[in-house]
Amino acid sequence: MKSYSAVVSRSCTAAFSEKKLHAAVKSANDKEDRSRNVIMYGVKETADETLSTKASEILLEIGEKPVVKDCCRVGLKHGESPRPVKVCLSSSDMVQQVLRKARLLREKEGYRTVYICPDRTVDERRAYKKLVEELKARKVVEPDKFFVIRNSKVVSVSRNSRSAPAANS
Repeated sequence: MKSYSAVVSRSCTAAFSEKKLHAAVKSANDKEDRSRNVIMYGVKETADETLSTKASEILLEIGEKPVVKDCCRVGLKHGESPRPVKVCLSSSDMVQQVLRKARLLREKEGYRTVYICPDRTVDERRAYKKLVEELKARKVVEPDKFFVIRNSKVVSVSRNSRSAPAANS
């Protein structure tokens, strides 16, 4: 008969293998790094651009003056469409404030095509894309309802009050 400590030590070493532990730490670090970033889509690209100034101007339009630590374009240039801009801010709290006010850009002249999103991993982007496709499909099927994405689910909300879900459809 095996002792309790022998069984536990054998199962713990399997559960906490070096590769799994390394992957978990890397994932946590990556998530922490991304929590301080936002991605801006639709920012016009010019040859002599100063990205940090552009990013600060956009954030000022929604009433925020965060400290922009770093700014760069991501991805490869394809045709005329501008590449996304990755903006590194000072804290994750500042990112949350910016994301809460990001929809205000739709009402600003000259910034209607600029969208601010959280910095997502490849898997998160795929999952979000599926949610957006589901949202669009449900809008076509039920045009009289208003749908939004909340907590990784597509829900319908009343047109009068967009703050609370009307039904978890």
